[in-house]
Amino acid sequence: MGVNLLDSILDSFKGKGKPVLAAVVLFLVGLLLGYYIFMSNTDFVLSNLEKFLGNIIKISEAMENRSKLHVTGFIFQNNIKALLIIMFGGIAFGLISAFGIFFNGFIVGIVMAFTIYQGKSMMFFIAGILPHGILELPVVIAAGAFGLKTGFDLIFPRGKNRIELLRENLNNNVLSLGVFVPLLFIAAAIEVLITPIIIKLFS
Repeated sequence: MGVNLLDSILDSFKGKGKPVLAAVVLFLVGLLLGYYIFMSNTDFVLSNLEKFLGNIIKISEAMENRSKLHVTGFIFQNNIKALLIIMFGGIAFGLISAFGIFFNGFIVGIVMAFTIYQGKSMMFFIAGILPHGILELPVVIAAGAFGLKTGFDLIFPRGKNRIELLRENLNNNVLSLGVFVPLLFIAAAIEVLITPIIIKLFS
């Protein structure tokens, strides 16, 4: 039973090459646009920083005032919500998924620009995002690919039954959580326990 479930989970990732590529492009476009908007409209972004980086600010405040276990749970909960929206947003013909991927890239671009604006190095930015981002960002991209695949199949069923395609995609989405959820938990723990240590090396 366990082996069959593992095989089903791994099979759920098949046929996602093109959606992954599309998700990477959307993320990078969002990142570049976020960076450009901050640099070209710095005063506007700074005056609305809480709207753009609300969750990140809350996490920073929680890290200073709450236990590591609480912050890990808080980050994990936020990331799971984002994951589910991006992945299952595919039922809206992929639009919610596409926006979710783009918006995540946009926020990373804002954070990168804000880091440089503060006079910190690119290495400081990388140190702050890479330890947990090496797991978290691929999960966002891959989850987005699942959502985009759902939307694509609804728009272009290629002669197949849309309801059957939707059922198949949603089933694959659920199975993939067996990989995504543990990775997001590990990423949240790394963000709380390891990332702050790495950041201090470049402060």
